[in-house]
Amino acid sequence: MKKTFAISRSILPFFLVALIGITSCNKDTPLAEPVAQQAQAGNTIGEILNTNTNFSILKAAVTKAGLMTAVSDKNNVFTVFAPSNAAFTASGISLNVINALPAATVASIVQYHIIPGRKIMANDIATSFPNVQMPTAFIIPAPNTSPLLRFSNFPSRRAGNVWVNNIPVVTPDVNAANGAIHVTAAMLNPPSRVLLDTMARDADLQYLVAAVLAADAGVPAGSRLQDFLANPLANFTVMAPTNQAFMNLFAFLGLPQSPASFSLLPAATVRGIVAYHLVLARAFAANLPTAATPVPSLLSASLPTAPVLTFSASQGVKGAANPIYSKITAADRHAINGVYHKIDMVLLPQ
Repeated sequence: MKKTFAISRSILPFFLVALIGITSCNKDTPLAEPVAQQAQAGNTIGEILNTNTNFSILKAAVTKAGLMTAVSDKNNVFTVFAPSNAAFTASGISLNVINALPAATVASIVQYHIIPGRKIMANDIATSFPNVQMPTAFIIPAPNTSPLLRFSNFPSRRAGNVWVNNIPVVTPDVNAANGAIHVTAAMLNPPSRVLLDTMARDADLQYLVAAVLAADAGVPAGSRLQDFLANPLANFTVMAPTNQAFMNLFAFLGLPQSPASFSLLPAATVRGIVAYHLVLARAFAANLPTAATPVPSLLSASLPTAPVLTFSASQGVKGAANPIYSKITAADRHAINGVYHKIDMVLLPQ
């Protein structure tokens, strides 16, 4: 017998147009140029890279990128998340690779590791959930967005440990005359695709992509979920149910286990389900709350009476109507406009 879908009509209205201002989180005050500061004593970032042999690959990259003069100037200020030689090697990048890559490619790699205009020490990094956004020196290239909009990194601090995105910082707070260096365990990889494109390429998320398209039935272009998930200026965390998670839900509802079954549900119902899986900020796994914490979703942002999600780093994420937590089975799939974590259950608000 087909089960009744447990989402009341009171939470079905869903208004995305008002969320444009909420989701446009990558468009921060431009910091593409270094900000002048009063000269301080000690070695500059450039001098540290020049003299510390553990940074020989980064030194070569910074030099090829044409940025050594800038990071050696005491009148500039930067925060650099700096992969050591071991970190570059662990990421598959050697000195020979840096030498072989085009200068523009090397520049984009280096710029993604630099926050210009700010000296950020470990104690300056928030411990709050979700991650805090820090615009880097790397401008998002066309055709993804317009000029002067920059990729961001997302530092966090948990239990005395520092992370940037999902990469641990192994040595924080290397002080410099013109900023700070935080040594990372691996290279930071700038994402190249938006969330919708990234998820569409994931064979395990074809039901979720179908749900997004079904949710947009009757919604005008520009206000659809697919428009927001393809917007490079947005900033989401997607708790992404796998194909099997949706198949389990369809089996419970007595529907065929096929993406086509979304058409058998009201589009507003599907819209509410999808919106319940979106958080309006970026949260990498390292920054998930250690204790059970209520977190609003896109659904509750558009309809304040809707129930919130519950996050727990040790258990996963739980919807208001789910009897148990959904486990995170794959974490930190990074995109230009957010990050997604695969989960093994569909989250239900009611």
